[in-house]
Amino acid sequence: MHAQILAEGRVLQGRVVDKEGNVYSGKLKYDTEKQTVMIETGGVTKTFSARQVEYFEFFDERVQVGRKFLALPYQSNPNINYETVQFFELIYEGKKATLLGTEYLETRMNPQPGWGWYGMGATTFSYRIVTEFYALKPNGKIVKLKTNKKKRFFEQMQEPRLTEFIKKNRLSLQQRSDMVRIFEYYNSL
Repeated sequence: MHAQILAEGRVLQGRVVDKEGNVYSGKLKYDTEKQTVMIETGGVTKTFSARQVEYFEFFDERVQVGRKFLALPYQSNPNINYETVQFFELIYEGKKATLLGTEYLETRMNPQPGWGWYGMGATTFSYRIVTEFYALKPNGKIVKLKTNKKKRFFEQMQEPRLTEFIKKNRLSLQQRSDMVRIFEYYNSL
């Protein structure tokens, strides 16, 4: 389930650069599901779709890091020759490949054991932010990385030395910081 995340309920100080090069600074909110960004500047709120934006950025106080989101064309269905413009977070920029990410909110059902007045135990829900990783190649093509299947990931990256590097350093393909290390190494080869 994709949902509005990160900026939900929070107002961030940031800036938006539109396709014409205009820069808007102020209070920023964005929605990953609807692919929109809103910025309040000078008492006026402007809303942009991903098609209208070059990039937006802000400082995320929660993790103490600057974050930048690029609006890039992406063919989400390989069977249909059609690209849509989507927001991708720039995680690591490299010459051979750039690491991008998108995030969504995953909802998990947690059944509670036991019997209550009305039958079985209650169900609670937990949420976590999941990052999907992409590689931006120098030719501009964006490839969604198969991080849940190591063999497929290695086929996508086409670099046999990555296998030993990941194994030796005990890196996870699901962890953001580990993926940055993997891309730093990949780009150094």
